[in-house]
Amino acid sequence: MSLKSLRSRRLNYGSLEDRRLLAGNIRVVENVHLFIRGDAADNQFELIVDGDQLQINGLDGTTVNGKDSYIVEGATVTESGVTFEGGLRAHLGPGHDDFAITDAQFESLSIVYGGTGNDNIDLVDSVFSDKATFQTYEGDDSISVSGSQFEDTFRAITLAGEDAVSLIDSRLNGDSIVATGHDSDSIHSQGNHYLGGVNLILPLDGNDTVQLTNPVVGEHQLGVFLGDGDDTINADLSAATVDGTINIGGQGGIDVSPEILIHEDVVSSVNVSTIEDLQVFDGGVGGAENIDTAFPSFFDEATNTSQRFATPVLLNATETITTVEWTGAYNLEINGGPLSERNDRFVVEIFEGAEDGAPDSSTSVRFEAGEANRSDSGVTGNGTFGDEYAIFDYSADIEFTAEAGKVYWISIYTLTDASENGGADTWAWGVGRDFSLFETVESASQNGFDDDWRIQVRNEQIPFIRDFANLDIRLRSSSAP
Repeated sequence: MSLKSLRSRRLNYGSLEDRRLLAGNIRVVENVHLFIRGDAADNQFELIVDGDQLQINGLDGTTVNGKDSYIVEGATVTESGVTFEGGLRAHLGPGHDDFAITDAQFESLSIVYGGTGNDNIDLVDSVFSDKATFQTYEGDDSISVSGSQFEDTFRAITLAGEDAVSLIDSRLNGDSIVATGHDSDSIHSQGNHYLGGVNLILPLDGNDTVQLTNPVVGEHQLGVFLGDGDDTINADLSAATVDGTINIGGQGGIDVSPEILIHEDVVSSVNVSTIEDLQVFDGGVGGAENIDTAFPSFFDEATNTSQRFATPVLLNATETITTVEWTGAYNLEINGGPLSERNDRFVVEIFEGAEDGAPDSSTSVRFEAGEANRSDSGVTGNGTFGDEYAIFDYSADIEFTAEAGKVYWISIYTLTDASENGGADTWAWGVGRDFSLFETVESASQNGFDDDWRIQVRNEQIPFIRDFANLDIRLRSSSAP
């Protein structure tokens, strides 16, 4: 890695002005292994391959054995690159230190320790043939590994402080453990090959965040076990390869997953437990603050008349939906009366898409949601015609399996009868208008929107379903199918 590129990477950790710019001197000794020892100052240095040499460069005033750089005499050129037959033994010491390793290869046991400051260890395109451990202590630390290979056990461990561990596009042929300690930490794993017998991602205390993206898992398991605290895991397994299993489990606290995407080919190999809920679809407008207006949504059983809206849902993995959530609004002037006296009769109806993509009323699944679960968002607004409305968050339990790649249309409405029309509770979607759909219809102003399903659909069975608004709907699965 060049001097310029290392400095660019370090800027991701914060500007140098935020650090104590008292550069020190690191000591390097070769005695079977390569020993590096930092002092109490803030040291920035790199270990890189330059031509056929392995060398250590001091950066930003840091010196190496009192000089600008040090050539590692024990390194040799092999078919695979510049290799050191021993191991790397580094202790960064106190202070806020940056240490980058690029293109290096070590044959024996390697250990890199951080000190008590805010340390950054950056490992790029390197190979470790024996066990390798990277560990930090107090301070807000980061361990970043990309494009590297580990033939034996790999460990990345952080202790106190708000830490970040990133492991990207690397190959772990032996057992692997990534663990963070106290405080709120983050772990990011993307595109890695987990081929050892035991592979664990273990955030411990604190409110931690884990991102797991498309790993390759060998015949054994990859375990992601959230520790104490209110933790969040996001997983994109839409392009994962899993010969063994992936086990994701919550532990203490309230653990949630806003998104877990699982390709149907690996669904049977993924186990999720004690996660409060998994959001598998969000067709919303971003919450109450983004509600533009409210559209009435009700179905009169007695007269077979309705005013309903639907939103299309397409999942890239088969999911068993157990909860539907939505944002709704009441028009205060029309309905009147205390909100606590309202008697909602909610219905959730799911239609499959017809050949042209429109909702097909002949293939619907209906759920009687009753009064549902309602909580006041505390937000009010004024509708298109100046009427005031209040916004509520709703949820209802359903059980519906949505197949991957199939379009479904979801409609939520209240039931009324003819005798109630004059004073019935008219519930409405809380929506954000999206007029971009109008632009897709030729001569829309001439055909009155009657003939194009993207604007309005008249099915053989009532009711007609309109689609000109982003309905604020979310779907959750309590566990992986």
